[in-house]
Formats: sequence, structure tokens, C-alpha cells
Amino acid sequence: MRYLFLFITLLIFNSNSFSQNNTVSAGSQASENLNRGNDLSYGSSMTFYNPKRFTEGTYHLFESWNNTAAIYTLSEEKLLVKRINLNLKRNSFEAKMNDSDSIFSFTFNNIKKIVINDKIYKNFYYNDDNRVYEMLYDSDQYKFMKGFKVKVISGSANPMVNRPNDKYVRGEEYFMMINGSISPVKKLKKKYIYRLLKLNSLNSSKLDNYIELNSLSLKKELDIVKLLDYYNSI
Repeated sequence: MRYLFLFITLLIFNSNSFSQNNTVSAGSQASENLNRGNDLSYGSSMTFYNPKRFTEGTYHLFESWNNTAAIYTLSEEKLLVKRINLNLKRNSFEAKMNDSDSIFSFTFNNIKKIVINDKIYKNFYYNDDNRVYEMLYDSDQYKFMKGFKVKVISGSANPMVNRPNDKYVRGEEYFMMINGSISPVKKLKKKYIYRLLKLNSLNSSKLDNYIELNSLSLKKELDIVKLLDYYNSI
């Protein structure tokens, strides 16, 4: 009788083991089918999403919001605004309301210029978009301007790259406005500046002499401003 009980117990144990083995086998087969993209037996597919990476840096012009702007309107009014910054994605100025996360965005509909840290910013329409520029030189005929841009550099899981997170990278580019028409300055070099100014041989000689006498380098913003100021006076 004791042997009969032992036999029945072993029979039940083996049956449970067989059932469990079948379950594991079926799960392995399902996993294999999913890995191979085989959805004929299961009627669906599986999609994996990588978690969103943290993005380093900022898409604003200034690192800090501790800036005060003087806003000059077309009606000759002057307004002072604290906690202001330039959103490079939207090309618009934004101000933080008190210490909260609320943001107020400015349009240039009635704004002539915005001055921050003694630098003048204006808005012009160029390349099918309104864009904010820092005015480096501003006369009725010639304007030398700095534009800003931002892009995202994707991170990499490769340890050799040493860039685990995405990163905002800000850049600058230069423009000339001549008689209301905006053109990009390819490089801060004499030949590109002269080409945009469309100089004749006489004016080219005058500017060459001025550059030599004053030891100017047209790789520098300030020296280009000096040259344009001189050219505007002759």
C-alpha cells in the first residue's frame, strides 16, 4: 500500500513537471518568434521605444535669466522688463513672470528695438521668417548684424563618444543689410565684405589704405564696424 502511494505521488509530480516544461518551451518559442518578427501565430507585433534622453545646455541666448531689457516701442515709449532672454528656437524674446515657470513671449509688432547689456536687438524678415539680430553697425544704408542659431547634437550610448545625453549647441552667423536687402556674410574676410559692398576700384583702394593705416583685421567684429563707419563717411 505504501508503494502504491509513492507511485501515485511520483506520477503527479512528473505530470506537473511536464506541464511546467511545456509552458517554458512555449514561452521560449513565443520569444523567438517575436525576435524574428514572426507574428503569424500571435496576430500582433511588438515595438520598443528608447527612453527620452536628458538634453544638456540651453536653447536661450543667455545662460542666466538675470537680465533687464529696455524695450523701445514705435510710439517712442520705453519699458523696462526684468528676467528676459532670447529663445533661439522661436527667435523671440521671453520674460519669466516673477520666480514661477510662467513665460511671457514678446512679438515685435509694436517694438522698435530691445536693448540688453548695452547691445541692441532688432527683428527683420529674412528667408521667409522673422528673425532677431544683434545690431553691430546700424546706419540707414548699411547694417552689420549678428544672427543666432541652435541645434541638438544627439547623444550616444557608445562610451568612446563620451556623449551620453543630447546637447544644445548654439552658434552665430553674420549678415549685411544694404539698402534694405539682407545677405549672409560667408566669412569674416575682406573679400566677402568687399563683395557685398560692391566696391569699385577707387573705393577698394581707399578701404585698403584705411585698413593698413589702422591695422584692422576684418576677422574682428569691431574692426568691420570701424571700416563700415569710415566707408559710410566717404
